[in-house]
Amino acid sequence: MAHKLENPKRLEELSPKETLIRIGVSGHSAFCDIGAGTGIFTYAAAEITANNIFAVEISDEMREILRSKNDARNVIIEDSIQNVPPNSCDTALLCTVLHELNNIPDMIREIRRILKTDGVLAVIEFHKAQTPMGPPAAHRISERETSEILTENGFTQINRIKLGENFYCLVFEKTQKSCKKGLIL
Repeated sequence: MAHKLENPKRLEELSPKETLIRIGVSGHSAFCDIGAGTGIFTYAAAEITANNIFAVEISDEMREILRSKNDARNVIIEDSIQNVPPNSCDTALLCTVLHELNNIPDMIREIRRILKTDGVLAVIEFHKAQTPMGPPAAHRISERETSEILTENGFTQINRIKLGENFYCLVFEKTQKSCKKGLIL
């Protein structure tokens, strides 16, 4: 699994440090990498910010890889988003995670909980078409579906970043109004 996450073509297309800067991570940003995997975004964030970086990963194997790479004092590795303090993050990232979630509303509720008032959530997913890498197209989530899910759950889309033939990135701002379906707040 680790070799797939750090495939050179994947890393080139995702361009972790550049993408983090484009979504707004800066020198004082507190960041949460949800589904951190091997830490490609976690440790890119450590090159940008001196603030706390939470690497949330449910896989024991991936957490071990994260720990083996951790030479940054500001990286905090957690096995659940529930361990991240409320209102503690300026930016959160779901990189190829949304399509894997069993309970999207619960995850979005947790993301809203950890984000500060003007917090930002970036979602990177595979294009909903067959591409050279990634899951079958039927298991993917389209940009439109992602936007609808987040909008219905108290986020406003503020940016779209093209990442290449395999991935898209949508950036959302946490809104203060309650969501349409009453799931959040």
